[in-house]
Amino acid sequence: MFVGRLSARMHERLWASLEATFPSSVSLEAIEDFLHGAGIAQGATLMVHSAWEPLNSGMFGSGELVKCLLDLVGPEGTLAMPAFAHYSAQVSGAVFDVRRTPSAGGLLTEAFRRYPGVSRSINLNHSVCAIGTNAVFLTSEHYLSETSWDQFSPYYRLREIDDAWIVGLGVGHRLKVATSLHCVESALWKENAYYLKLFREEVCYTYKSATGEQGEHCYKKRSGQIYTPKLAKHFTPEELIEDTIEGLEVYAIRARTLIDKAIALGREGKTMYVWPVPWPWYFKN
Repeated sequence: MFVGRLSARMHERLWASLEATFPSSVSLEAIEDFLHGAGIAQGATLMVHSAWEPLNSGMFGSGELVKCLLDLVGPEGTLAMPAFAHYSAQVSGAVFDVRRTPSAGGLLTEAFRRYPGVSRSINLNHSVCAIGTNAVFLTSEHYLSETSWDQFSPYYRLREIDDAWIVGLGVGHRLKVATSLHCVESALWKENAYYLKLFREEVCYTYKSATGEQGEHCYKKRSGQIYTPKLAKHFTPEELIEDTIEGLEVYAIRARTLIDKAIALGREGKTMYVWPVPWPWYFKN
């Protein structure tokens, strides 16, 4: 137990050492060129994770970046971003108002939440905003999720869309921020004792829908410490496309590739978790 906790703390310190961000000199054109180069075209569905501090080169505003991404996927495409409530508000008894609860996912996600025509999923823990062809499919049943990343969640439903991508803008490399990785424990917790250990608490809250209707939802709260490079190393450069453009770390990966491969690796005990320790005996057939 002591060794496991010590290892987890060491990983936590290493993770913290990678938190430093620096303003980039990135332009909208450079972001667009990277995404085009990765293979993202009109009609695609994008889940974008972002950090505004490194994105804030002074060459564009958050609204301009949203418009750039929408132009990239075109009228038949879909743009999605996380829009979860602040962690301090993720407690039993909280009220999640789809129309008013701000996004704690960064400035770009809050700008997108306020964008006209955006749909937002009902989920206190990991709400998502989306606009476009697949927006309703992604967001409409998140309030049914037992965990926040199961088959009813936008994060898992990305894998059911042929041309769906997960993109990181300024959030680091090696899948440091790629929320769909949590589809692994959400898919496996009922069949594997290790992943079951990660969901020991339940949070119940009240929600207000976009039409003003009220309801209640409960979800299993995830615990554990992660270090995503443990998992990222199993993806090839052709699968996980990483680059640094004008000082901005970016990545792109097909959603189905990420989710399906991560779940397959998870069944083998190859996981991003460092605590609880994923001892090999949890994964014997």
